[in-house]
Amino acid sequence: MPGIPNSGQHQPPRTPRADGEATRQRILRAAGQLFAERGYAETTSKAICALAQSNLAAVNYHFGSREGLYRTLLRDMHRYLISYDQLERLTRSALAPRDKLAGLIDALTLNVTQGERWQARLWARELLSPSPFLSELIDQEAMPKVRLVLSLLSEITGIPAQDPALLRCLLSVMAPYLMLQVVNREIPSPLTGIFEQTAEELAQHLKTFALAGLEALALEHRKGTL
Repeated sequence: MPGIPNSGQHQPPRTPRADGEATRQRILRAAGQLFAERGYAETTSKAICALAQSNLAAVNYHFGSREGLYRTLLRDMHRYLISYDQLERLTRSALAPRDKLAGLIDALTLNVTQGERWQARLWARELLSPSPFLSELIDQEAMPKVRLVLSLLSEITGIPAQDPALLRCLLSVMAPYLMLQVVNREIPSPLTGIFEQTAEELAQHLKTFALAGLEALALEHRKGTL
């Protein structure tokens, strides 16, 4: 009959609101800035939504809760440095081990130096005053990547994965990036000038030091003097 809709008629699928992802990104950025400035305990969902110009329901809709928002933020921040997939592709590639490490250093240096300032401050806060979620971040995000990097360092040096000397190699290669995260770029210090250099200049320096050090340790390992 005319005017009566056919209940069996195919209905077009519902599509998400076009501004949904934009709202999510605004919340993440606002939360990152406030968490970096005040810490997790002192940052409320109300303050985040005020800065993001969104309503309180949006936090729960996109992240489940303030805790879910913070976990997402930490995870995204760690993946911004380098994602597991990117690192796995690099370490499993057909490149020579030294070239793989060079690629890793290039990627880390570029991402650390060109990241937003709140990302560095938030990571520094987590390192110096850990939230309840840091151990989860280490287990889920950091450790799988650490195992890939250790395997790469073992390829370069010939040092077995279980040898404590390989952990010292990991420390020497990765320590500059931890330091770059901790340095406050907005407060003048002997190291803030680092960020005035290009990412290419800094990466080349770090590659020179890392590769020379690893070559020296590889020689010691072959001689049995390590």
